[in-house]
Amino acid sequence: MSRQSTTSSGVKLKRELRLIDLYFAGLTAVIGSGWIFGSLETASAAGPAAILSWLFGGVFILLIALVWAEVGTAIPVAGGAVRYAKYSHGGLAASVISWSVILTYIAVPAAEAVAVIEVLQGALSLYGITSLTLCSSGFPTAEGLVIALALSAAFFFINYVGISALRASNFGITLWKLVIPSLTVLAILILGVPRFTSNFTTPSFAPYGVLPVFSAIPATGVAFAYLGFRQPIEMAAEAKMPGRDIWRAVLAVVGTSVLLYTMLQVVFIGGFTWNSSAFGTKGISPGNWVGLSSVKPPIYSFPFFYEVAGLGLGALAIILAIDGVVSPIGTLSQYMASTSRVLYGTSKEGFLSDKFFEIHPKYRVPVWGLIATMIVTVVLLVMAYAGTLVSSVGGAWSALVSIITTTGVFSYIIGSVFLPISRKYAPDVPRPFKLPAHQIISGIAFVVSGLLVYWGAGSLIAPCDPYGGYILIAVMLAGALTYFTYKEKKPCDIKAGMWVIAMLVFAGVLVALGGYGFGIIPCSPIPWPWFIDIIANIGFYFWALSSAVPECHIKYNINKGVEASNTESQ
Repeated sequence: MSRQSTTSSGVKLKRELRLIDLYFAGLTAVIGSGWIFGSLETASAAGPAAILSWLFGGVFILLIALVWAEVGTAIPVAGGAVRYAKYSHGGLAASVISWSVILTYIAVPAAEAVAVIEVLQGALSLYGITSLTLCSSGFPTAEGLVIALALSAAFFFINYVGISALRASNFGITLWKLVIPSLTVLAILILGVPRFTSNFTTPSFAPYGVLPVFSAIPATGVAFAYLGFRQPIEMAAEAKMPGRDIWRAVLAVVGTSVLLYTMLQVVFIGGFTWNSSAFGTKGISPGNWVGLSSVKPPIYSFPFFYEVAGLGLGALAIILAIDGVVSPIGTLSQYMASTSRVLYGTSKEGFLSDKFFEIHPKYRVPVWGLIATMIVTVVLLVMAYAGTLVSSVGGAWSALVSIITTTGVFSYIIGSVFLPISRKYAPDVPRPFKLPAHQIISGIAFVVSGLLVYWGAGSLIAPCDPYGGYILIAVMLAGALTYFTYKEKKPCDIKAGMWVIAMLVFAGVLVALGGYGFGIIPCSPIPWPWFIDIIANIGFYFWALSSAVPECHIKYNINKGVEASNTESQ
């Protein structure tokens, strides 16, 4: 029996996710450790102008999400990003995209587990509990490692016993995660912001200029937080009514997350006072935004917790201490589920062992993908404990976020080229959500994704880590090697996929020549590398459109994809 029509075990995924389940799947992925740490990290990079980072980041993600809303609704298959790349551009492109997607998803559970440990350590320190140390200088201790592993194991079990258990646990956790940050925004907006309005202009609104406003989007947790918008698409094969619900869920997730995170950034900036023990900013002089992350005062370990405690809201501080655990573990659980679906889709297209294509006969989940995700989570947590995961910011969470965001935004590009190609060669495919001006929006989304890759890789270049961005790009390029294990190689694959390789190489060269690297291309007073990247990405976009696999292959692949969306689940 064809791999496209059923799983290797003959067992199908189960269609039981409603609109609210898909929305909450995206929302619980969005509201994780990003809401706990993102506002401080972004403010430390851009000052009060960090508000613009969340707004611009939200607009960028909305453009990308609009593209994915149509694609995911038209062909709702599990692990869609990998499979769409194969449908339009063959095995080589799909190899690199699949590797980027896997690198993105598989590191998230470990990042969220580390976040839980950091949050607990911050709460213990504030309440004067010194007998237990869970985290030191951004790295888990032995005790912290044990707790992180236990949390990961618990949510591995919840995912293992099936989508119903995941849905049941996800609903309550996500509702909590939506209410508590919203309550925090209201409390600080009323009691804190009116007292500290001068923070918005200390020393100025954009003390570090324009560049950090944009480079902060992939580097400080903005893109990391917004990544969750694609969760409904990755779980599309399990949606009850994909044509009606997927696009609604995607757009609802984006709208909610942009509003919430922008307001969180506003109240963080206007909710604390400088050089204050009560607010955890002792030793940080007014306007020293970069000192919030470089000096790492107490507020760094749990920003909003210290803010509400400094404002005298002890009861809310206790609730935030609880939420500091609930929010990351909800995201940990959701990404453990989504990663297994990505591995499932990658296997289905022939890039991984058939084992990842197996569905548990009783619980009807991609069991080997779950097991692999758990194994990698354990390995990354042990590396964090050993101190071998470190970024230019200095902690395990920051290192994991740097990996996740840069690889994640690169994987976004395939939706932007697949949409116009599928419209052209498969016009009869039902499209419950049809994006207006799709060619223009797809092109802009592609260019934005390319800029985010450049900014993200560049932000990893620092005096203490001068090769980080180049190493990450090299690791992403290594995904091309998986093509040699592909079982269905075609002569057209190399030509159709070379633009993906060229785009990554170009990003690395531009990082080296621009302000992040040797400074050969000047960035001041005009950021010339940005304009060069925009022009180059426009060229890569049209190259991608013109180098798709032959029309007969595209039609066949898309028809198989539509068939798979109807036969893989029930």
